[in-house]
Amino acid sequence: MKRFDWVAAWRSTRTGAYVLAIAAAGSAAFPQQTLAAVVENYVIFEIAASADSKAVADNLRMSLGNCLQLVVGQHGRDVFVHIACDESGQDSKYFEKAFSDLSHVPGIARATIVAVKPSAN
Repeated sequence: MKRFDWVAAWRSTRTGAYVLAIAAAGSAAFPQQTLAAVVENYVIFEIAASADSKAVADNLRMSLGNCLQLVVGQHGRDVFVHIACDESGQDSKYFEKAFSDLSHVPGIARATIVAVKPSAN
């Protein structure tokens, strides 16, 4: 009876090894599709006291390359912006560039990143 248990175990181990080898060869033979890494950020821009808040809020709607921004709202001298950037490349620093560009809009006194989260894609 013990001999049968060892033989059965050896056969299942060999079968598992074959399945693992086929799976490894298949994954190496076919290139894997990479998913886009979208990073979503919420930023508060504080408008300087001397600046026109409506004009500054309109200037925050600029083209940002691989990022999309949405001015969520404005309260007093604070403008709330949602920024989503495609960070799928190896050297992608699109959010850093977008944040820098928006921070240097004339009339912005301070920019604060409130939340950063990877997208559920």
